[in-house]
Amino acid sequence: MATASMIVDLETPGEDLARKTVFVKLHLGLLGNTRKVSSAQVEVDADKNSIHISKSLLDSPELEAIRRLDGEIRRYLYSTCLPFEPGIHLLPIGLIEPADAKLNEFRAKREELVEVFLGAYPRLCAEAAGRLRTLYNPLDYPPLQYVSYGVPHQLREVSERMFQHEREKAAERMAEAYTEVRQVLRQAMVELVEHLRDRLTDQSDGTQQRLRESTVQKLREFLETFDFRNVTDDQELKEQVERARNLLSGTTTDAIRNTAELRVRVREGMTEIVQRLETMVSDRVGRKFRFSD
Repeated sequence: MATASMIVDLETPGEDLARKTVFVKLHLGLLGNTRKVSSAQVEVDADKNSIHISKSLLDSPELEAIRRLDGEIRRYLYSTCLPFEPGIHLLPIGLIEPADAKLNEFRAKREELVEVFLGAYPRLCAEAAGRLRTLYNPLDYPPLQYVSYGVPHQLREVSERMFQHEREKAAERMAEAYTEVRQVLRQAMVELVEHLRDRLTDQSDGTQQRLRESTVQKLREFLETFDFRNVTDDQELKEQVERARNLLSGTTTDAIRNTAELRVRVREGMTEIVQRLETMVSDRVGRKFRFSD
């Protein structure tokens, strides 16, 4: 018979969150391009114990292209998914199909860039010898190859005690994630709305500030995907989302920039939304996701 400590309430917020999301685990491996250099190998007019030097192994636009794409992939996941653990993202079920298509697109593009880099690698290694001279070490440039990791044919059977313990840990973590997801979405909207309000506020000398298309577009994207990402059924936040949608409905960034009456209406409406949102956000804690960058 199961003990009380082994029973998990299936109606907890964490269980509800688990039914509405799936895990996305991302791993982007990339060749390290720096190595430390012994201070004994360089001449400086300073205490060498205070000098820390590194060298760049490859001067490679091919490698930099992969690095830039990896940043784009991470930003996409941060703006589409919800917070969970490092390296793991919670993807709302309603966004699975578009996210899968986008990630497959990223994967194909990354594979192409990797092939280009592998093709250039021998040349880059040869160029490095001339560029680094006495700091060149051939051991820093191993041959590259693809590595495949298989899955064991059988997994060991997990004991009932261990199973229940891990199940309870997972339920506890999902409950924590439920609270964090709600807080993150609220704070994200505060930042986006504040940013638009601030850009619509004239400077002290009365001149208008520059309103970028991206400022409005990022808020529109948040509002468009909110219903899918509102996996905690946050009705208070949904009310403010509807207010923002109504303010931006039928408008363009150019119209907001150039129509004085519309500019004032949007600014005042966003100000009211910020005031309401600030009562809903308890702490401006640091986050992995920032939507107004």
